[in-house]
Amino acid sequence: MTRGLPRTLARAAAREGLAPPKLGLNAATSGQGGAYRTVFSFAGMQVPVADALAYASQKIFDFADGKVRIKGGTARLQFAVLTARASTINDNAALTWSLGSAAASSVTLSGTMVNVLASTARTLDGVGTAVSTASTADIAAAATLDGTTTPVDLYLNLAFATGTDIDADGTLAVTGTITLLWENWGDNA
Repeated sequence: MTRGLPRTLARAAAREGLAPPKLGLNAATSGQGGAYRTVFSFAGMQVPVADALAYASQKIFDFADGKVRIKGGTARLQFAVLTARASTINDNAALTWSLGSAAASSVTLSGTMVNVLASTARTLDGVGTAVSTASTADIAAAATLDGTTTPVDLYLNLAFATGTDIDADGTLAVTGTITLLWENWGDNA
């Protein structure tokens, strides 16, 4: 990396948040003065799904302390089933996915499980371990998340609405990109 202002700005953006280490996940943040753009790149990131729950989450970002204003963004994800479809996550299973400041806690994604990107429904139409067709969504409504007491986390949440979609523990692989535009308004504590 070059020296000087570009290097300083890149380091400042990195201090505003970070992605936890996870194989298949990369997050690149750019910006300055409290306004940032984070691009999440997924390359087959694995998410285990327990049959008993039929929902799962993966933390994809830790914001720095302070109020975080989500301004918008886009998402384009594809999903693959890495386990045997006939005995785990079935063909044509109805999957819903979202982004939220809380991990999924039920098959109905709502509240803080969807406060960054609303629940988006799709059918897992891939065959075997092939990826499904792309599922796209926009982060339409601006939201302010209060991370002044506890820093805000960002989760990719996944759920299967019916018990017939999943027969045993399975593993999904996520591929695609999420672009998130956000601001850190600071900490008033």
